[in-house]
Amino acid sequence: MRFVSRRLVLLTVAGALVWPGVYSLTRSASTTKPVLTLVSDPYRLDKIYHSMEGPMSIQSGIRLATADKSKVQWITGLETQVVDATEQKPISQEFFCHSNLTFDEHGLTPDQHNQELGGKTHLDWRLFTLVPGRLAIDLPPGFGVPIPNDAALDYLTMSLNLNARDRVVNVRMRTKVHTIAGDEPGAPTKALFRRALYVMQSRSQAADTGHSCMANARTQHIGAGCAEVSKVNLMAGKPGEDLMNLWSVPPGRHVYTMEITPQLNLPFDTTIHYATIHVHPFARGMELRDLTTGTTVFRLNSQDWPDRIGVAHVDEFKSVDGVRIFRDHRYELSAEYDNTSASNADAMAILYLYLLEQDQI
Repeated sequence: MRFVSRRLVLLTVAGALVWPGVYSLTRSASTTKPVLTLVSDPYRLDKIYHSMEGPMSIQSGIRLATADKSKVQWITGLETQVVDATEQKPISQEFFCHSNLTFDEHGLTPDQHNQELGGKTHLDWRLFTLVPGRLAIDLPPGFGVPIPNDAALDYLTMSLNLNARDRVVNVRMRTKVHTIAGDEPGAPTKALFRRALYVMQSRSQAADTGHSCMANARTQHIGAGCAEVSKVNLMAGKPGEDLMNLWSVPPGRHVYTMEITPQLNLPFDTTIHYATIHVHPFARGMELRDLTTGTTVFRLNSQDWPDRIGVAHVDEFKSVDGVRIFRDHRYELSAEYDNTSASNADAMAILYLYLLEQDQI
């Protein structure tokens, strides 16, 4: 009963995504917060699709604002479900690869959006990422990610199939974006900005699976990959060191560590109010450590499905008070894998942080 109850909870919060041209902005009777609902194209899963191999679709030019009264729209969370393509009833979340809510790739740059908000924000291209085992992000009460009222957004979703070999599965992704205008009652008062931090390994350990979590030849959209490339990420290694975000894990237990201070690139001392992780099957968890004090900031665990391949659940950290993090400290990120199979498995490890802005919007 304990497993069944947990599985039902996981399926309830499971994932959904984008259907170009089909979305609606509605208000629930029980809340003043509007909800933007996005439904993806149908995805036909007729063979094994690993990460970055499955069908995908992009919703472009999404607008959150219903009026021009406020200069700011706040996004407070996303929730996704994987649904049957025809009846749109929830099915197993195992067919979810990833989704990314980004600024419109053909619109203004993040720097331009930051200037629109008075130079008080540190937004980058991506706003939210959902991954296997974490198909819902709900920021703490009073917190949100602010964007300009007129900003256009893109939403990309991709499916995968690690288990169903003898049948065809047709799915869609259905996502709700929780948003509220800055002048509405109950709007957040504390702005968050995002960081994505990677454990990376040398090219000699790169996964030999033939696929990648970076954007591939099908699309170079900024939201295409479950990982993203930035100047900060590429600074993470030693001079001349060729690092990969996807690597191969031999059978057995392995811990991979990396100093991520250059990736973190904090503009000031701040607090972490939300965190979650993206890992592949056989991961056991990730840990953020403060090398300056020798203490653990937090550990987030991962659990696989007990009866199939795939990540069923990853932990989240959520706090109104937050946990302190310092610009002049050094930080290390580690990922633990326990490959219980008889062959090598592909791995990656990303920590997503939402940190408090210094100035009020």
